Amino acid sequence: MGLSFLTPLLLGGAALVAVPIVLHLAMRRKPVPHDFPALRFLQEKRLANRRRLQLNHLLLLLLRIAAIVLLALALARPTLRAAGWLGEAEGPVAVAFVFDTAPRMLLRRANRTRLEDAAAIARELLAKLPKGSDVAVVDTSGRPLSFAASLNAARAAMDRLEAGPPVMPLATAVDAAANLLAESEHERRELYLFTDLSIAAWEVGEPAAAVLARHADVAPVVVDVGVESPSNFSLDSVRLPAERVSATAPLELTVQRSRIGPTEERSVAVEIVQPDGTYARRAVQPVSWDAVDCEPLVFSIAGLEKGTQQGRVVIVGADDLDADNVRYFSVAVDATPTVLVASPDPSSRTGRFLTEAIAPAALARDGRGRLGCTLVSTDEFQQQGWDDFDGIVLVDPPPLDERTWAQLGDWVRFGRGLVIWLGPNARTPEAFNSEESRRTLGGGLARIWRDESGENHLTPRQLDHPMLAVFRRVADSVPWQDFPVYRHWEFVLPPEAAAEPIVSYRDGTPAVLVHPLGQGTVVVITTPVSQPASDPDAWNLLATGFEPWPFVVLANESLLYAMNTREEHNVITGQPATVRVPSDLEGAVVVQTPADDEFPAAVDPEQRTITVSSTREPGNYQILAGGRADGFRGGFSANLPVVATDCRRLDGERASEIFGSETPLVRTGDEIVREVRLERVGTELSGWLIILVALVMAGDWMVANRFYAPREDSEPPSRPAHDFEAERAEQPPPLAAASQARVDREAAESDDAWDDFDD
Repeated sequence: MGLSFLTPLLLGGAALVAVPIVLHLAMRRKPVPHDFPALRFLQEKRLANRRRLQLNHLLLLLLRIAAIVLLALALARPTLRAAGWLGEAEGPVAVAFVFDTAPRMLLRRANRTRLEDAAAIARELLAKLPKGSDVAVVDTSGRPLSFAASLNAARAAMDRLEAGPPVMPLATAVDAAANLLAESEHERRELYLFTDLSIAAWEVGEPAAAVLARHADVAPVVVDVGVESPSNFSLDSVRLPAERVSATAPLELTVQRSRIGPTEERSVAVEIVQPDGTYARRAVQPVSWDAVDCEPLVFSIAGLEKGTQQGRVVIVGADDLDADNVRYFSVAVDATPTVLVASPDPSSRTGRFLTEAIAPAALARDGRGRLGCTLVSTDEFQQQGWDDFDGIVLVDPPPLDERTWAQLGDWVRFGRGLVIWLGPNARTPEAFNSEESRRTLGGGLARIWRDESGENHLTPRQLDHPMLAVFRRVADSVPWQDFPVYRHWEFVLPPEAAAEPIVSYRDGTPAVLVHPLGQGTVVVITTPVSQPASDPDAWNLLATGFEPWPFVVLANESLLYAMNTREEHNVITGQPATVRVPSDLEGAVVVQTPADDEFPAAVDPEQRTITVSSTREPGNYQILAGGRADGFRGGFSANLPVVATDCRRLDGERASEIFGSETPLVRTGDEIVREVRLERVGTELSGWLIILVALVMAGDWMVANRFYAPREDSEPPSRPAHDFEAERAEQPPPLAAASQARVDREAAESDDAWDDFDD
């Protein structure tokens, strides 16, 4: 335990104890000596009374001195500090201010964002730090960590805080800040975490309690700057049918949205970028926003010109958080992509299921099909020219020679897509295990698996792959079990794992594999869709079961992904974007950011693509080469991740699990001071001393009244001089004048003696 004083100069007030001492000495009554033989018998009694009076006066003196000393101590504000992680009260400390700078911290309340409130509280705490303290300002932007050169430099860093997509989880930022504090020479280490207590901030990374447990020498304080009952409209995502769409078909946008707060009406609009850079509104839907049930919105935008088209989906009107009120998108609008489908004879029967899935005849007749499809037999395939097609689908292909496999591989490398549905025509595994076939497919075949029980089927366990994104909305309701797979090929991956399995069967073997090859992609599916349901040797019921819509989706998504994999026009902020450029592109390529900043970009000569990694700012990016009139113009869009704008808050129980029950959770600067004072400054004793002063003064009053008050149970003592006068009056003969004078003098002296005795 340690004792210190916040205002030690006021201890000089204890010198006022001299006042009662001087008064005691100056006002002491001096006795008058008398030579009175008749009163000698009173000497001993008088001495005893004087000693008792001196003792009483000394007790009162001590009480009054104690009252003055205690009052001086109380004004000096003594504090009692516990020994432990902080040392002396006025010594320097090592402090880390950790800020959550995710875009959700831009939520406004009382015209101030959460980040502004956090910075204001931090500056208030910074002003109270002892001189010589080490201060670090840490946020989730991923910037290098170091102690500030001075307190003013730390204050300037707080003033420069900006909300943006988080590069690191908040728990990782706390761990990094604690590691930095360990490098300080100061024994006292404090960490202040400024957060809005949103659920999304702690869904990634380990719990803060586990991080802080590794740094027991750091004293954490969690500062809650969030809004207890937030209200927010949010656009969570915009899904496009593909990165490239046909100019003859309308662009369909699916918008996912959510609501925090009461039900309210608010419109959503789609706007397209014009050649002059402005946005033109193309569609508006007034919709009802409900916190429990927000149905996705579907927009159909027709009449888009060829080329890269960019736009945005916006919520009409503002709310407390503007960062999630807009979502951007980019799409390449081309002539209708053409696909070559090759299937065994008779191709009109074996290829019918697939061609109807990717290019329905009814849509093709109306000119609304998004793919142009040409169906040929396997025998005609090798004599067919491939350069006019954007994609090839091989349905149950037979063994191909090395030259054909090599030609297919070269064709795919130039940015095309190949989808292969393996079936019984593969015959033996050896036919698909040649060097060129394995190089193109990304692996080889081992044997045919059989399961006639009907319990084996496709089982997508992870839907995070872009090809499976369409299944995310209905992940729990896809009836894969209604489309059993009786036979399939076992695909063997090489040690370097060239192909990636993204869908497996129920027995665990790969069902759908993706193999990036150069600028293009190969998708391998290990069971066919060429056999009718009436065929007793049918390998599956994927295309022939009751309402086989999962097969239709899988057939389209696999082909579209194969033809568009190497391009990423729509990315999450912080992720790289890849855009294909023409092979005859000349001149420098420039990337223009949403803030109209420009920087050069390099073209991959083999892939003919541009990869941009600086995508921290959400919005539409443009890629320009040559003149604006006749040069190349492409682009991509970057959007914030959903977790970056999710304002849902942790409840008390969940917060205790994440931060630990012993970590203080405060909301204001005064609460922080109260929490930290017990360790750094200590507990002030002034209040207790004031109470003690009051008790001492009350004791002085009671003691003084006890000593000076008359006794109620006793009569006043008789005075000897009066008694003597009464006796003299009763005597018949008068005394002589001299005797009478002597008697009067002795009586007067007797009265004085009794007065001294009373005193």
